[in-house]
Amino acid sequence: MENFQLHILGAGSAIPTKQFNQPSQLLSLREKVFMIDCGEGTQNQIRRFGVGLSRLNHIFISHLHGDHCFGLIGLLSTLDMQGRTADLYIHSHEELKGLLLPLLSFFCKGMTYKVHFEPFNPKEHAVIYDDKSLLVETIPLKHKIQTSGFLFKEKTKLRSDQKRKSFFVYFDNMVVPPQ
Repeated sequence: MENFQLHILGAGSAIPTKQFNQPSQLLSLREKVFMIDCGEGTQNQIRRFGVGLSRLNHIFISHLHGDHCFGLIGLLSTLDMQGRTADLYIHSHEELKGLLLPLLSFFCKGMTYKVHFEPFNPKEHAVIYDDKSLLVETIPLKHKIQTSGFLFKEKTKLRSDQKRKSFFVYFDNMVVPPQ
């Protein structure tokens, strides 16, 4: 993958510790930044790694356990306070929209940017993002609740001696079910 960088902001347990932060990863690819999950403490880890969020336009939430999404409202509020104007897309299970909208309307009145919810069915394998250079697919996983992993596939014209590259993100002792 061209200009590929992955920051593991957190991949620890549901309970924060001094050594481990809750799940969140930032994937930088071709001048774009994608976030996978947003646990508590994500903003502090972003500052620690010195990653800018001006190119973050898509957040993917794997499942609705709190350790994967409790940092989201704080991040959205911070982006608003920083004067963000670009739309932000949240790819998640349908239920997240119902949870976040009341919080956004209470804590983030008059936001400087729009948040778009892009629901997907965690039981189905589907393409949920597609642009000229990247494709993102969901992969249903076995976990305590409905969960999806995300497969990021590079879309480039390849020479005959090259192979297409892809990156799969999943954490939390989840397993890919047999096909």
